[in-house]
Amino acid sequence: MQRETAVGAHVPASHAPGHYGRLTLWAVGCALAVVAIHLAAPGWGARLGSWRSGIATLIALALASSYSIRKRWMWLTVRIMRVAARMPHAIAHRLLIADRLESWRLYHVILGVGVLLPLWWHIEQGGTASRLEAALAAVAAMLMLSGLAGAMIQDFLPHSMRIRPAQEVRFEDVDAALHDLYVQAEETILGRSEALVHAYLRHVRPVMLGTRPGRALFVATLTGADPAAPVAARLRECGEEVPDEAETWQRLVVLAERKVRLDHNHFNLSLSVGWMRVHIALAIALGALTAFHIAGVIYFAGL
Repeated sequence: MQRETAVGAHVPASHAPGHYGRLTLWAVGCALAVVAIHLAAPGWGARLGSWRSGIATLIALALASSYSIRKRWMWLTVRIMRVAARMPHAIAHRLLIADRLESWRLYHVILGVGVLLPLWWHIEQGGTASRLEAALAAVAAMLMLSGLAGAMIQDFLPHSMRIRPAQEVRFEDVDAALHDLYVQAEETILGRSEALVHAYLRHVRPVMLGTRPGRALFVATLTGADPAAPVAARLRECGEEVPDEAETWQRLVVLAERKVRLDHNHFNLSLSVGWMRVHIALAIALGALTAFHIAGVIYFAGL
């Protein structure tokens, strides 16, 4: 089963450099299409009415949420593979491509943004929106914005991490590598001069045990800069304190560089899953508000 616990663990072929930015472009394009359709056809919402626009919104939300089910439940994929096995090769190939996880992700983006159109029409039918409808619209907008942020992260980070050396794709691998680096650094100074040990304790060990500020790592992610470069430059200057141990000091600098890059690696992995927690929380809130809204409509309509 394909997993999306961290960027890099599920980098599909469609995120190769030739398809860079596809999800983001689709999300922005769908948002512009929603606005254009709404402005070009202002009477469609009135013709649909409150009930039909509400039902259309509910269906779109249900279809968009099916992506989460597809990621965790392989029943549909198994059935599609069995059907494809009985079809001509060309049709089977297209069917299997349509069922790929990245294809479902694209459907999720299109439907997730497209649901704003019937929701927009639905809210307009009552004239001034109630507080519940206003809250529902606000949560829906925040959900779409979090989804856009996720699309940008999924477009950008896999490419960004592929161009960096020795990137890990699991948190446990990063933690294990950080531990190994610290052990290597401590072993490197064994039996060395007192001056080297003191220089290590003053300059290198704080790097090996500390962490870079999240803001600095985020800026490095956005700009594509190497956060280890300034740290390594400063440590090389400190190497003048132990000119007789230049080779050993250089090994320590390399270990410190690798440590900072692993900190950045860990930050990028956290970024790749952190937005999902916000997105899921907003989706749950939207579902709860929608259910409450439907229950209220049914109750007051006397159904």
